[in-house]
Amino acid sequence: MELTATTSEPPGQVNDTALRLRTREYARQQRKDLRMDTTDALRFGLGQIKDKISELENLGIKDVQGMASRIKRRKHATEEDMYRLSHAFLQGNANINAFAEVQGATQVIVKELTGTHMQRQIEAAECLCNFSLGEAHVCEKITALAGSYLVTLLNSQEPRLKRSCLWTLGNILATCRKSANMLLQMQLATKLWKIYTLPSDDLRGYQEDAGICLYLIATHAASSISVDDRRHIAENLHKKQPAEPAAEYYMYIVFQLEIVSKERDLCAQHFQHLYDFFMANLNIGFNTSADKLRTVYGVRVLANMFAARPSVGQLELQLEQLVNVLNQLFALRDTSLTMDLMQLLKNLMDAQLLDNELVLEHLRVYA
Repeated sequence: MELTATTSEPPGQVNDTALRLRTREYARQQRKDLRMDTTDALRFGLGQIKDKISELENLGIKDVQGMASRIKRRKHATEEDMYRLSHAFLQGNANINAFAEVQGATQVIVKELTGTHMQRQIEAAECLCNFSLGEAHVCEKITALAGSYLVTLLNSQEPRLKRSCLWTLGNILATCRKSANMLLQMQLATKLWKIYTLPSDDLRGYQEDAGICLYLIATHAASSISVDDRRHIAENLHKKQPAEPAAEYYMYIVFQLEIVSKERDLCAQHFQHLYDFFMANLNIGFNTSADKLRTVYGVRVLANMFAARPSVGQLELQLEQLVNVLNQLFALRDTSLTMDLMQLLKNLMDAQLLDNELVLEHLRVYA
């Protein structure tokens, strides 16, 4: 029997607002940088510094409406316009909604995003990132006007631009299922998987953000993943290693997207990779949400793998190691986990990959 993906809250659920919090932290860092950049007494007096910061932190609806009307009229947004808007959006949904209501204003920001001036592209991406902190109707608007560009720019070599696009996509995926479905039609899943599986020596560190985006897709829009996207992920399972960033999301993504099933052909190397990944990535502590994601969904993926009946010889299983891990997991005495472990054990017995009598002899199941 296979375990099937569920749309209910996953054990150890990662907060959907994770990327939003990162966006706000990034904006705080921007304000800190602003303070540092403006300490040159030859350019700014202390009073001017204080006024500049105060102005950014007290932008209201009328300010936003004024800026929106100006850029719409000029059909162009300066770097300063977009910087000020970025800060205004961080101050609440009222400012975001005020901008969204000005017809044609968002198009101007998108125009800057798709232009040839790199710095304005970066400012536009960061502006849209903060704009995407709005509600579903705002995310739909961004997706309709800029979704394809945001996905395409994931290929960018410019770190700030690429990261802002990842965060914007994460905000949208967390907020609006309709937008998530639209973005998945733009080959978003395969692009994210390529970023997620970058080697750990990639110093840019995009894997965490890509992993959260894939987590959000697996949580909110797994049914919208295309056959081709599933095939691509299945064929490239082995490219993610347990020691690399964001490995805690891996088993959850694989399970929710139903990559392992009786109907899906995986080669022996993929089965072995999943087993080895589970063993290397496991944290028996079961204390954090990350530990629970690794453990619960690792157990479920292995249960489905054994249900797919890999032939004897396809998997290199060390009986002592496997039994030891199962005993430690049973000893946690978590009711839900124990049920999953029993299903894994049944599927393992049915697959006859090991000496079943020897397994049962050394197993310690705690009721």
